[in-house]
Amino acid sequence: MRCVIVDDEPLARQIVREYLGDFPSIEVSAECGSGKQAVRTINQKKPELVFLDIRMPGMNGFEVLERLTYLPSVIFSTAYSDFALKAFEVNAIDYLLKPYDRKRFAKAVQRVVQRGRPRAEEFNRLLGLLQDARGHSGHPDRFFVRLGRRLLSVRTSEIQWIKADGDYSKLHTPKEEFFCNLSLNALEQQLDPGRFIRVHRSSIVAKDAIQTLSGDGEGGFIASLTNNVKVRVSRTYAGKIKALIW
Repeated sequence: MRCVIVDDEPLARQIVREYLGDFPSIEVSAECGSGKQAVRTINQKKPELVFLDIRMPGMNGFEVLERLTYLPSVIFSTAYSDFALKAFEVNAIDYLLKPYDRKRFAKAVQRVVQRGRPRAEEFNRLLGLLQDARGHSGHPDRFFVRLGRRLLSVRTSEIQWIKADGDYSKLHTPKEEFFCNLSLNALEQQLDPGRFIRVHRSSIVAKDAIQTLSGDGEGGFIASLTNNVKVRVSRTYAGKIKALIW
């Protein structure tokens, strides 16, 4: 198993390398002292495991994940017992709270070795963690989706409409649609109500994407969006749409 160590503190990287001496099956492919260097190195070397610091100047650990075209197993490290740490515990994501000892380090590594390559549910936990991190800073400017072994960010400014898909949802942009691990209700709570509006129990639309409205004969409307997309506005939500134009 090849790994990359990412931390802006040389001593922290040295400790990881030292503790990895107990795991001869793990080879250190590279060390990175910045998020920018980490993105370039991980995408190029495609290691099976990354030790990733969260708080780094310039680009933090979350922002590194956003820019990866390849997602390895990740063991996060942080010196701050903040909301992210609680999210790790809830989602069973591997993390190390600095300062950690050799025993705690070994426990995290053994979990990764036993689990192997990240499964779909781990991708979803990572996505949930990223969504939560964004949600703490007001209305998010992007949401994260899984595309194969990649984490992809979709800017809210590109979203035309959103459709419920069971307990999840699909984000529709003018060119593509993306499966999102958040429910429609969860998205509605995070989206800026000044830019998005619920029009149906299964649909949300971007206000500036609405081109025309026509009655559906049942007290609701048919909203025509850009690119000739049509979305039904149910009678329950018709009053909210009327308030936009009358």
